[in-house]
Amino acid sequence: MKKKIVVVLLVLFTMGAVQAQAAHPGMEEKGDAAMTKHYEGSVMEKGAKGVFTVELIPPKEGLKMGVNAVEMIIHDAADKDVAGAEITITPWMPEHGHGVSEKPEVKERGGGVYSVDNIVLIMTGWWELKIDIKEGDREDTAVFNFKEVSAMGHTHAMTPPKPTDLDTSTMVDSENKQFRVSYAGDRERLPLNRIHTWTLTVKTSDGAPVTGAEITLVGDMPEHGHGLPTEPEVTEELGDGRYLVEGVKFSMPGWWVITFNIKSGQVQDSASFNLFLK
Repeated sequence: MKKKIVVVLLVLFTMGAVQAQAAHPGMEEKGDAAMTKHYEGSVMEKGAKGVFTVELIPPKEGLKMGVNAVEMIIHDAADKDVAGAEITITPWMPEHGHGVSEKPEVKERGGGVYSVDNIVLIMTGWWELKIDIKEGDREDTAVFNFKEVSAMGHTHAMTPPKPTDLDTSTMVDSENKQFRVSYAGDRERLPLNRIHTWTLTVKTSDGAPVTGAEITLVGDMPEHGHGLPTEPEVTEELGDGRYLVEGVKFSMPGWWVITFNIKSGQVQDSASFNLFLK
């Protein structure tokens, strides 16, 4: 008689579990508990301690090199949404052993939903997002892996090798010899992971100062396939062919190429500088 009761109970339990799953198709198994997904296309990771599960909603196109934003919902072990949590996001590259200096910004939107802005990924490749969560006396950490973060807007099919005869002159002729261009940083040595300014001097090929020029710039790290983590720009003309460049920042050591595109009247040309930072 006891065996029959046990068998009946097992059958009823199994049927109940199947019916629950059918009634809640968004439920996803995470360890010993089932978590309810709020959004189609989201991904879920359980914390190392099993205290929280994080539901992450990445952009439709996936994370890209550059500035990213995501949303997330925090679930507790009872599958309840967690409001009022303190959340810290840390981007990390396991294969390279480094992260980024910029800190992602987390804002609570209510009901256990959080938006995360300023996730700056400075290279293509494998990135982790480490999410530390604290709510009251409960703490946990969840890690999301993004194995193929690609470039935003461009790709590097091949990594060009650093030239053996790298010219790191601070004064160069522009590509078509229209201008003579030089730069000087606001420090004796160009810093890493610090925003600083440059003074760019533009002259004609015969040495006359170029005034009223339109100047833009782009930074690239050819060996790694990524650019600058900031968007520097020319903010002021200082006179005598000199221009103030603000917002320059180098995120890692190595070979950098900074290219200035210069337009003066009907004349347009570009000048590139090689830098090797240690």
